[in-house]
Amino acid sequence: MAMMRPGEKLKVDFNMNGQPIGDHRATLVNYCGALVKDPCNAPLYEVEQFSQIPQENKDKMWQLVLDKFDIGLNDDQEEEERKKKYMQRRKFIMESLNKKYRNFRARLKSDYYDTEETDEDRIKEENMPNFVDKKDWEWLVKNFGSEEFQNRSCLDAGHTAGSKSFTQKAEDMYKRDKVMPGLLDVYEETHLTSDKLPVTQMASDALGKRNSRDSRTGVSPSITSLFGGLSECEKLRKEADKAMNEAAEAKKEAISANEQNKILTKKLKDVERENKVRRHFLEKFLNTLGYNLSEFNMDEDFEESNEEYDNEEDKDEEVIIGNDRRHE
Repeated sequence: MAMMRPGEKLKVDFNMNGQPIGDHRATLVNYCGALVKDPCNAPLYEVEQFSQIPQENKDKMWQLVLDKFDIGLNDDQEEEERKKKYMQRRKFIMESLNKKYRNFRARLKSDYYDTEETDEDRIKEENMPNFVDKKDWEWLVKNFGSEEFQNRSCLDAGHTAGSKSFTQKAEDMYKRDKVMPGLLDVYEETHLTSDKLPVTQMASDALGKRNSRDSRTGVSPSITSLFGGLSECEKLRKEADKAMNEAAEAKKEAISANEQNKILTKKLKDVERENKVRRHFLEKFLNTLGYNLSEFNMDEDFEESNEEYDNEEDKDEEVIIGNDRRHE
């Protein structure tokens, strides 16, 4: 990333679950890890968990991510879809920063706190991490010993996925086997060695509970980021749902148009009846005065008007019949 030109961004693709995949997925996740290691972004002092980091710091890290990565916020034309994608992408980035922040502090504890017997030894300059401010480290040492603080450290069962996320690993398994893997399949794939042995005791314990756990929920917190169908199958399902919804909407519109045509036809027939009543009244009135309606050439005009109206009515009926047949 240090070789990137000003304004250049790395394109990161996301699957249907809003999780990054592809060539630059690991770069994005690692960049989130680098951000939270900077105390100017994610302070350590008097911060027990990621949620306590000031909002302006989180907004700053979010903007730093957007400055380096194209995460598809402007790929959609519709404003509503862009807002939805914005919230989805930001949620993932915040969750990734949170996880990296917890992992960073957990590593500090395992590599520098647990290796010494006393707090006095832990805060000695030669024993403390050289990339952490002394004031920050002293506060961490003071709080690492509390049970409440330890519970916020992340547990690590170890895995063989390397730098790949479980989401990316699942995508690779799908492309390899042409079968959508379940959570347990992914867990076994990433927590067993080439000799089919668990990588750690924690992984062994988790795999031992396979038969007693619901396969839909997984066996370890370390794979809860992977759920739902994988991209190809999920995409096809959502496209099918969308097509069905569009067909239902088109059917509703056709029914509505048909009803409107029937209403207009009824109104026209009512006008025709009213005209006939008026003509009949006018004819009687003229007869009482000794005149004949035909002497005023009104019959011809009226017949032409009726013929014109009948033609229009026939056209309307043809449209209605056509709509009815399409609806059926």
